[in-house]
Amino acid sequence: YSLGIHRFDKLPTFKAMDANDVDRGRSRAACEADGVVVVGGGLAGLATAAALTRVAGVQRVTVLERSSAAAFGDEEAGAAAQLGPNGLSALRFFGGEQTLAAVRSAGTELAGMAIHPGGGAAAMLIPDCAQADTGLPQLLVRWGVLRSALADLLPEGAIVTGVGSYIAGYQLAGGGAVPVSTSGVPQGEISPLLVAADGLRSIFRPIVLSGVQNVQELGGAEAAVIGSVKDGGRTNIKAVVRQSLPHGFAANHTHAYFTPGGGLAVFAGSAGDGWTYWAVSIADEVGDMAAPLLAATSSSLRQAAQAGGLSCCDMALRQTLTNICLSEGKDLQFVADLIGATDPSRILLQRSEEAVAVGPALSSGDGRVVLVGDAAHGMSPSYGQAANFAMEDAAVLARCVRDADSLSEALQVYGEERVARCREMAARSAERAAKAMRGEMTEDVSKWIFEWDIGQKSRE
Repeated sequence: YSLGIHRFDKLPTFKAMDANDVDRGRSRAACEADGVVVVGGGLAGLATAAALTRVAGVQRVTVLERSSAAAFGDEEAGAAAQLGPNGLSALRFFGGEQTLAAVRSAGTELAGMAIHPGGGAAAMLIPDCAQADTGLPQLLVRWGVLRSALADLLPEGAIVTGVGSYIAGYQLAGGGAVPVSTSGVPQGEISPLLVAADGLRSIFRPIVLSGVQNVQELGGAEAAVIGSVKDGGRTNIKAVVRQSLPHGFAANHTHAYFTPGGGLAVFAGSAGDGWTYWAVSIADEVGDMAAPLLAATSSSLRQAAQAGGLSCCDMALRQTLTNICLSEGKDLQFVADLIGATDPSRILLQRSEEAVAVGPALSSGDGRVVLVGDAAHGMSPSYGQAANFAMEDAAVLARCVRDADSLSEALQVYGEERVARCREMAARSAERAAKAMRGEMTEDVSKWIFEWDIGQKSRE
């Protein structure tokens, strides 16, 4: 994939719409959104920028990305993303069949999951019915490759790298909004709309939910962010490595292993030709049945990831992970080998966190900020839907802007639709877990998730 990335000394200037700007074939909402600025160049931000450009016809979309141009163009960055039929359907809606085909060919289409019980027993294979049920598979693809595919959908120069690190809110000016630092110093030009795609630890989520414009009004960035997320009690370590799973492992399957009591969970799977994704999840409270090494190191791993967001591993932590896996016996030798083959700087540590609440609104009361991706609904990693819901957000927001008579109407419809879906998923998942604990028959929530459809209703 080729990236059209430029670093500007000055960001594009917002031009307010007048009555003559409503073009035939473009909604008034789309014209009002011309000059939109997306804060965050991850999957959600790039997908939203691409969808607004390609579906709604919004012009002069700019993405602000804090990493350098070199780091942004690194396809080996990140770990992996698992896209289901819902995420792939959304990608096809705003990216087209060619982009969908390219992403599918870059990853591994999954045939099922293999649960390894340990003790040398044969793995239990659980088939994946997504393809048969929906016509689209579940796909495991490298995060950096997916990011590149999304960036390729944007016009040359739309991505501005090396900016955004000091954004702490926004202020109204000139009929729009401008991102600002904690002290109110502008961090860009005026825009009709700021799309907050700044991740699970978003500074814009607490701002929007509290009805303020700067995290300083909430006691500073750290206090605001900590108050908007809850910790799941686990440290997750993950990476992709250019090495295949050993011979004998079921092809096109993800592989999972759980220790008794759940103190340690391990996952692995092919993420495209020659690449393997692996992840290790360690509980803070590992229980009496945990291996002594796991119990002794869980707190140190927690501290290493405690700073928030993603942090990188070092040689010592990589060796600790390897030793933990080997302490479980031969069952996890394959994971120990994958970890040992991974560059420590490519290993990512992250706390298992999720947003305290979703909604009630996903846009600010003044209509100048809208949340997408993890910033809107950061969900537990156990759902495995972060990338999928980011794609859904992008598609729905673009459809709403394409079809609405005003930008405010588009934001309202988008928020109502996305909050309802996120809350229903949480409710269905909770109900399923409660029934499972009682030994009752449970619903396969994934079927409901995968049946999502963007809807093709056109403007009348």
